[in-house]
Amino acid sequence: MTASNEQILRHFLALWAVRDAEGMAALFAEDGIYDNVPFKKPMVGRTAIRRWLGMCFEHLTRIDVEILNIASQDEWILCERLDVHVIGDRHMPLPVMGAIRIVEGKIVMLRDYFDRQTVTELGMG
Repeated sequence: MTASNEQILRHFLALWAVRDAEGMAALFAEDGIYDNVPFKKPMVGRTAIRRWLGMCFEHLTRIDVEILNIASQDEWILCERLDVHVIGDRHMPLPVMGAIRIVEGKIVMLRDYFDRQTVTELGMG
């Protein structure tokens, strides 16, 4: 039995809490794209995604993800969530909306939308 696209996304999001950049990058297609839309420069390819995730974990203790709403149709998933960025004893919540495309068990596009001003106010960007 293969994992559903929703299960793949849930697994990816759970890996934030255990800081598994390698495992997260492995869920992407070789030429997959991770696009944090407010920052205008998507990571393209597993190597770039792994490198970016590794840099995130240099600063973050972890991210605890709470899925608020999720909907999927065919290859696409829409996921509203609250990402709580943890740095030491600081817990900084960031509302996020994601559009994710998964093809043949691999993430080919993960596009996250969030308020860049909120990121700045939380001291994360």
